[in-house]
Amino acid sequence: MDIFKRHGDHGHGHEEEEHGHGHGHQSEDSVRQHFLACLYWIKRRDLGASSDTSTSMIERWIDAPKSLVLRLFRPPVWLATLPVHKTITVVAYTAFVSFLVTYKSIKHDDTFQERIAFRAAWITATQTSLPFLLAVRVNPIGLLLGTSYERINWFHRWASRVFFASATIHGGFFTYEWVAANFFWTELKTVKMVLPGIAAWFILAWTVISTIPFFRRIKYEVFVVQHIVSVVLLLVFLVLHVPDHHLFSIWCAVGVFAYDVVTRSANPIWRNLKLRVSANPFMRYAHDARAEAVDDELTLMTIRNVGFSWVPGQHVLIWSPTFRWETPHPFTITNIPSADSKTQDVQLTIKTKTGLTRDLNDWARRSGFRGGDGSMRVLLTGPFGSVPNWKQYENIVLIAASTGGSFTTPVLEDLLTSQTPGCVRKISALFIVRRKAHAEPYLQRIARVLLRAKEMGISAKIEVAVTKGSKTVAEAVLRDDANESRERLIEPESGRGPSVELERFSLESTRSSDSGREDQLLKEEVDLGFDGEYAYDASSVEHTEGRPEIATFMRTAVGGVPGNVAVAVCGGDAIEKVVKTTVASIRAERRSDGLGAHDIYLHVERSDI
Repeated sequence: MDIFKRHGDHGHGHEEEEHGHGHGHQSEDSVRQHFLACLYWIKRRDLGASSDTSTSMIERWIDAPKSLVLRLFRPPVWLATLPVHKTITVVAYTAFVSFLVTYKSIKHDDTFQERIAFRAAWITATQTSLPFLLAVRVNPIGLLLGTSYERINWFHRWASRVFFASATIHGGFFTYEWVAANFFWTELKTVKMVLPGIAAWFILAWTVISTIPFFRRIKYEVFVVQHIVSVVLLLVFLVLHVPDHHLFSIWCAVGVFAYDVVTRSANPIWRNLKLRVSANPFMRYAHDARAEAVDDELTLMTIRNVGFSWVPGQHVLIWSPTFRWETPHPFTITNIPSADSKTQDVQLTIKTKTGLTRDLNDWARRSGFRGGDGSMRVLLTGPFGSVPNWKQYENIVLIAASTGGSFTTPVLEDLLTSQTPGCVRKISALFIVRRKAHAEPYLQRIARVLLRAKEMGISAKIEVAVTKGSKTVAEAVLRDDANESRERLIEPESGRGPSVELERFSLESTRSSDSGREDQLLKEEVDLGFDGEYAYDASSVEHTEGRPEIATFMRTAVGGVPGNVAVAVCGGDAIEKVVKTTVASIRAERRSDGLGAHDIYLHVERSDI
């Protein structure tokens, strides 16, 4: 039993130091202990990992060359902030299409332009289905890769750009040939398929230009409408332009588009329309919801009895007849499905920006001023999203900024309420918010499960950093203020509700030599505005004010002990950059310390739509 206890406590690291690195002859006992240790870790993996693994076999094949390169070379830390994987994918796909267009067609003779133009035409027609397939919400490619539609949408845009480039080569070489022969206008008059082809090119050009973020952000609802109209017109003109013997590729694209329309329509109909044919006929076309404004920056919404379950970290798209001119917006579900209740309520934490979020916040505040309860009707579709199987990791680090807690909170809550925590032995979570009221929806949910952490043998530490005066959370994270202490307590605000006593804890879990000062810190009263109806292990929660030290938090959470680590971040570009750089630095340090076999998995939660 000693061997199991030692390895369960990561004692094998000390064992290795004591006996060296195995250059000498191994004794029979050491071989037996090594064999038992292997069985132990395999058993933990079997208990921790479900059949729904976090990565597919295809992704493992793709990551195999990466692992080999990392063993041979040590890339610089700054490289972690660059989209290397996306760049390699786009360059490889572009090179493949370029090879198909140019293979055995570069011969400078009298038919050079025409040969390139025809080759590009067939390659372009063959590509037509891919951009449509990558944009499908119920995505077969995402299913094969073990991911969801929003995480591969970026490649939809790049595949469309490559499609546009090959179409431009096709039309450009034909146009050059006709103009050089003074035959352009005659070609337009005599060949009927030319004009639809030119129209299709202009529509495709506009589609590519309009997807630039600057145009998409002006008015997203207008972008969506014009994008759908442009796609339909593009397919119509392609059917008129492409010869009959190659229309199969175009009809495949039409089929994919029809499949997307059907699947996008079926889900909201199934989720929102309820019919009951009996003595008392009943029909419901939407869900009852309640919106509550925390302040002018945050809105809480609860959608009653949605009738489906979901995985922590997934999102839904919502639309309300109250704001009929807004398009459906995606929001991550803040809570986990209730195992004790027959009805499932979806809770959303919505940051106020523009469009629907601004209208919703204004409406909720007006309703509160009038004494209303914020009731409204909401239609939703989903849930969507693919998340890792967190139970296969020993150490989990969760970092959230602003409403990124909507992703990390249900992950944390699910791990601490699960009957089988798997391999998880340590959880560290950092919440970065502008105001402490913005953290309350998350802490109230976490508080209900923190007491279970000790019972499950899991070390759970939560840190809440309130940036207060900063214009944005990102500015607070990136601002360099070396003199600002991260150990200050939040000053109590007057006029708030009942307070609770929070115990402070040291990140190093060591006792202070100054017992008087320690007692004062441990009993410092911090006003959180809780409803006072629940208690939790306050020693697991730390509150700081000002800029959080993300790198320090991550290094403390990861530590220098063996075990696979998962780091999840949700909070915008600035936070992601800091986390990526820190993870790359820790990986390099662990490899130099002989812990390279215990990798750090990084999950960045963001929408690429």
